[in-house]
Amino acid sequence: MADFNARFAVEPQSPQDAHRPVLHSPEEQALILCLHHTRKLSKNLCFQFKNREYQLQGQGKGYRLRGATLTVCEAFDGTITLLHQGHIMPYRLLAEGEPPTPLDDEKSVHHSVDQAKAKQTAKPTYKPAPDHPWRGRGNITPAPAQTP
Repeated sequence: MADFNARFAVEPQSPQDAHRPVLHSPEEQALILCLHHTRKLSKNLCFQFKNREYQLQGQGKGYRLRGATLTVCEAFDGTITLLHQGHIMPYRLLAEGEPPTPLDDEKSVHHSVDQAKAKQTAKPTYKPAPDHPWRGRGNITPAPAQTP
């Protein structure tokens, strides 16, 4: 580290500290440094985030918040804070979600493709009738002209 500092260190042009003072409280700083996600509220003031369902609390009937956009602030320790127009909203966790369905592996994909092929080959093929309009389009002769 000393060798690195000796080779690359540069003296500042001005000895004064150019940093501004922090104007935010520690709680505001924690919200600023979170991961922010947006969600829309449903009619019953619910939304889903990371396979969990949340519902706002303490909003009376809450008609004014239906369809509102929330900001979900996820801290790095996993805590969640909800913000609506800069205000922290109380919430409760409704139900734990099931884990996402795993992706199909190669064997199950081949099995489902084989089933689809067998179902398709079991169907009889459709053959249009001999007098079907699509047949013989090239052999159409014009109708004889009527004489007045």
